[in-house]
Amino acid sequence: MNRKETGLAELVNGSAATILCVDDEENQLVLRKLLLENAGYRVLTADSFRSALAIVAEHAIDLAVVDYWMTGGNGVQLAGELKHHKENLPIVILSAYSELPGETIGIADAWITKGGASQTLLAKIEELLARAVVRSHHDSRSVRPSKSN
Repeated sequence: MNRKETGLAELVNGSAATILCVDDEENQLVLRKLLLENAGYRVLTADSFRSALAIVAEHAIDLAVVDYWMTGGNGVQLAGELKHHKENLPIVILSAYSELPGETIGIADAWITKGGASQTLLAKIEELLARAVVRSHHDSRSVRPSKSN
């Protein structure tokens, strides 16, 4: 059973989660897009730092999957810019490096070795989106209108 059948790609409001994938390697971008769309996600793609920022300015994004090395800047720099647009945006950084560099602490929500199992990426995305939905629900409940007397 894929995620389309189980509805796990949907957010609380019932619409498909939108994922931004950023990679300057076209073949990697196409494969990731197909994987995520097959899992039921809406996928927007960017092939550079600059094009990713343009997409974020125009579209609501629920999660970003970003390559560490890319044209115009690295994934950590892009993650910082993305968090500037949406503070609680979950971000997964993909890299050939197996260890998380210190510069990603507090910026990236997950670090996955590029070329690993597709199920690892899908599971991490599902986990981060679930966490974001819970956080969003909690934040909306903690803001209470003030009573005017």
